[in-house]
Amino acid sequence: MILGAEEQITVGQPEPGEENQLLSSTAAGNEFEVMFEDDGTTGYLYALRNGPELEILDALHIYNVEDVLDREKPVTAQIFWDVPQTTAVLIIGGYCHALYDFQRQMGFCRNAFPPAKNGQSGSRELTDELVEKYFAA
Repeated sequence: MILGAEEQITVGQPEPGEENQLLSSTAAGNEFEVMFEDDGTTGYLYALRNGPELEILDALHIYNVEDVLDREKPVTAQIFWDVPQTTAVLIIGGYCHALYDFQRQMGFCRNAFPPAKNGQSGSRELTDELVEKYFAA
């Protein structure tokens, strides 16, 4: 795995003077990008394509701030890519919350919400087995 971005965050608490917390990473050599956003109410991971206009390929719900235990404690948020940099994962506090496969245009998160906008068939639920399938050593 390749570390694309890493930052300490406090769930639901943007930096002073900021409206939200953002963590993003662009894949080397292609137009793909993932961006994690905590707007103080919810956390989402966005799969993006950079072109003449920024295109949102998918949005994956990570959490509702009010439901996060210990949300006042800072945690490390990380974005990792597979070696070909076509699949990205979001890890917060050492736990994988979301995965997006740009080749297959399929996104997965722990609560499988919201439904895919591109008509992705099958479950969007992220399981430990799915993470291992994508990132097996």
